[in-house]
Amino acid sequence: MTIDTSPAAQGYGAGQRKGRAVRRASRAAGPGELRKALLFAEVDGGTLSRLSADVRIESLQDGDLLFRQGSGVAHLSFVLSGYVKLMRTAPSGRQTLIGIRSDGEMIGEAPMGADEIHTVSAESVGAARVLKLPAPRFARLLKESPALCAAVMRDSKASIARLVGEIEALKSQNADQRLAHFILSLCPPGEDRCRFRLPYDKRLIAARLGVKQETLSRAFAKLRAHGVRTETRNVQVESVTHLADQYDRLGRAGIAVGRSDAEKRHDAA
Repeated sequence: MTIDTSPAAQGYGAGQRKGRAVRRASRAAGPGELRKALLFAEVDGGTLSRLSADVRIESLQDGDLLFRQGSGVAHLSFVLSGYVKLMRTAPSGRQTLIGIRSDGEMIGEAPMGADEIHTVSAESVGAARVLKLPAPRFARLLKESPALCAAVMRDSKASIARLVGEIEALKSQNADQRLAHFILSLCPPGEDRCRFRLPYDKRLIAARLGVKQETLSRAFAKLRAHGVRTETRNVQVESVTHLADQYDRLGRAGIAVGRSDAEKRHDAA
């Protein structure tokens, strides 16, 4: 998903700290912690043992820069806990949010060989823990391990499917539907009435959903009619079942939460 997050377009980043490269606490990791990364869920133990040499776990603070767009790929990184955002900067300096990675997900792309560069920058959103393994070791074992090669192919296929879903949502759903889907994805499984905290601030949510901040505020207001209450980052859903039932109808003219022509023109602008 590619969303313009420049201050002029979104207001996100205004007054925020720029990503910084700092010294971070780190410790060694073993095969068991590698297994927490989704990419390695089905990789054999022998390959994981060879991969685990020189693997480190780093603790990040909000705004810490993991790597910068255009820099050489020295490590392959995974989120163990927390969130990391991926951004791309145009020659004009405008930033675009590419995606947000969470528990178990790979940050960036798997290196296939030497001298590769990062196509995006990665920055922590709040406190996070990441697992890093040397890129040369990974690229070498990728050529030697059929299981690792198959894992990368599965991960690539899943990434493409996710991107297709995000593009479909951006093209076929309005802000109300995207927000409802996002809220439903955060509801604890098996609970019909629930409370939870948004994983990051609403400016970043707006960027992730591809809408302006004022549009997101209107979408949150409309969801109140369907039992969704918010106070800063705290959310209460009166009935997950009701919200899910309404999801497909949200945003249709005259049904559930209708939108005016002026709002549609504003969102399209």
